Amino acid sequence: MKTPLSLSLCLTLLVACGARRIPGTEIEDNDDTRAILKVMEQYRAALEARDAEGVLKLLSDSFKDEGGSSKMEDRMDLATLQKKLPAELAKVEDVKLDLSVRKIEIFSETSTASAVYTYNLSFRMPRLNNKPQSESEIKQMWFKRDKGQWKISSGI
Repeated sequence: MKTPLSLSLCLTLLVACGARRIPGTEIEDNDDTRAILKVMEQYRAALEARDAEGVLKLLSDSFKDEGGSSKMEDRMDLATLQKKLPAELAKVEDVKLDLSVRKIEIFSETSTASAVYTYNLSFRMPRLNNKPQSESEIKQMWFKRDKGQWKISSGI
């Protein structure tokens, strides 16, 4: 009779000692994951507000993105994005972005991290087509720790 009780207590202790998770996710709850989720939320809010400066302030100086394409014109670095982003955001209206973060990995040795996420984006481009447009995809966003702050280095 004592064995089931001691086994139950051991299992309870093991579960209690496990890593804390962000509520509703399997993401470990620590300062780094919370900071990365905050950056992603700031990115979402800035994009919905069509706030180019808000997006740009979240990016690392070493930002580079291939835009999911092999075309050279789709490749962006920070300087190119600083020139193009305000004009691109001015073309869209009614931007709505939902981000669902599935996984965050921290690579302490390189001060980098990655977040795998699903995004659902809807918007209108009245100059081209007044019908709502939408995109949905699983992506990976990369981060770099810069002066103690997590900044986006790729994957927007």
